Amino acid sequence: MLEFLLGFLILVVVSLLSIVQGHLQTLEDERSSAISIARTALLVVLAASWLALVSAAAPFAMVLSIALLLIWIIQQLIGRALSKGKIGESLTMRFEPFVAFWSKLATPLRLSIPEVVEEYEAELIESVEDFSETVVREVMVPRVDMEIVNVDDSLEKALAVFISTGYSRLPVIGEDVDDVVGVLYLKDLARYTHQDPGLLATTNSREASRKALFTPETISVAQLLRQMQKSGTQIAIVSDEYGGVAGIATIEDLLEEIVGEISDEHDRETEDIVLVGDDLYRVNPRVTLDEISEKCEIEIEDEDVDTVGGLLIKGLGELPKGGEVVEISGIQITAERVDAKRGRILSVLVRKLEQNDD
Repeated sequence: MLEFLLGFLILVVVSLLSIVQGHLQTLEDERSSAISIARTALLVVLAASWLALVSAAAPFAMVLSIALLLIWIIQQLIGRALSKGKIGESLTMRFEPFVAFWSKLATPLRLSIPEVVEEYEAELIESVEDFSETVVREVMVPRVDMEIVNVDDSLEKALAVFISTGYSRLPVIGEDVDDVVGVLYLKDLARYTHQDPGLLATTNSREASRKALFTPETISVAQLLRQMQKSGTQIAIVSDEYGGVAGIATIEDLLEEIVGEISDEHDRETEDIVLVGDDLYRVNPRVTLDEISEKCEIEIEDEDVDTVGGLLIKGLGELPKGGEVVEISGIQITAERVDAKRGRILSVLVRKLEQNDD
């Protein structure tokens, strides 16, 4: 009689646990697998108890074996029938303390299959690891490529710059590029237009600009991102070691270090490195030494510069006027196109030099 009483008690408990497990599965709760372990353990305890209480040669030993199978089937049916209704929700709430305790105890016993890291996931992880080591100087838009408006420019004139460049934020300068007095936002111009279209002609850029965030070029990208989050701005003016303006950096520039290039409707679809001949590449001067190293399959390192354009200037010792050729760090660099008036290199040609084994 004790055997059947024990069997009935276990049936009730495992049935309740089956309902709870079924409800957790509908919620996609990972703890449901821990409840499965608890149910199995109770059935094992019941079988062991019957073996201890009843001799295998007893007349109703076979009956108990069949009863064990019936208990498993019944609790499965009860669990599937009641887990999705209010009963399942109510029981799960009542069993929450037990579920929390048991899942912590049982989870370490589960065998987990190691996840296979896909190639793109590995690249993303590597980018995140490098994020805190990359300095702002490596990702900023240099001053020669900055689009600006002057303090005395009317908002009407500034609007024309916004439209032609596709940017939504522009630095406002005073006497020269090193004298940044603020940042002008396109959405502020939209607000002025909505209030009174005439304000575009009567208001200058200084009046409508906002305070600029300044940051040194040597801090890490991760640090600048935290500064931007704290100040609530999406653009920063990058200063060099002498206090001049080295360039600008935006939230987009920073995030591209993790997820790669982010293109929008205003971005021009141009490649930074284009093969134009046998081992000859047309290269954007802003391409980093790491990128050209990978393309040319050689190690190019320099403590003083980060880009191909910087390496060209270092090799020449002066700003190129166009057509100059320099051989440095295992590559030949030619100043293909140069804007001499602005001191800006537009494109360079890069060829890997043949390595002598001597």
